[in-house]
Amino acid sequence: MDNSLEIIGVAVFLEKRMTRIFVGELLRSGSSLVFTYDELYFRAENVIPLGPEFPLTQRQFISKTLFPSFEDRIPSSQNPAYKEYCLATGIDPEEKDPFTLLSAIGKRGPSSFVFYPIFERSISVEKVIAFRQALKLTTREFAHLFELSQSSINALERKRSSGKDLLKRLEIILKFPDVGFYLVTVNGGILLPEKLAYVMKFLSKMR
Repeated sequence: MDNSLEIIGVAVFLEKRMTRIFVGELLRSGSSLVFTYDELYFRAENVIPLGPEFPLTQRQFISKTLFPSFEDRIPSSQNPAYKEYCLATGIDPEEKDPFTLLSAIGKRGPSSFVFYPIFERSISVEKVIAFRQALKLTTREFAHLFELSQSSINALERKRSSGKDLLKRLEIILKFPDVGFYLVTVNGGILLPEKLAYVMKFLSKMR
């Protein structure tokens, strides 16, 4: 695993045969751990909770210790194969950071949920602009496709806003193109067929 950037959290996806849906993320907040469902997942129909302690009746959950649904994904260090698991995923068998363990040896488990590391935020406004322009989309089209606020996009691009929450969501789309591909599949009806085909092809190359 690349240790050049600090892992600050864990992104959770529901992996199906043809799609990968962003579920939410686990982050630290002071001395607590916070899991937050993605708003789109939370509002979607026919989705399943991450675990029994994460009912889809609320979006955010706070705990002083690692939630059981995450804890269960980390093999016991007493397991004879534990060292082998760690070495196979490129981490030190003495590693204690739960985010590192979850995104390595805990990445996949018996459920359809998979975990990926969230690194230090590295996306810039310039990168967002370049991404939108590469897709050949107006701010209106870009906002609609990725279910964002057009006014927030405009404020971000004109540097009238730090756009912290917006950048966070766009970073997920850039780092996990399957999320963007899924959103375009759902919302692409506003585009002309030729433009939609171009966007889908562009995102497919990123996957």
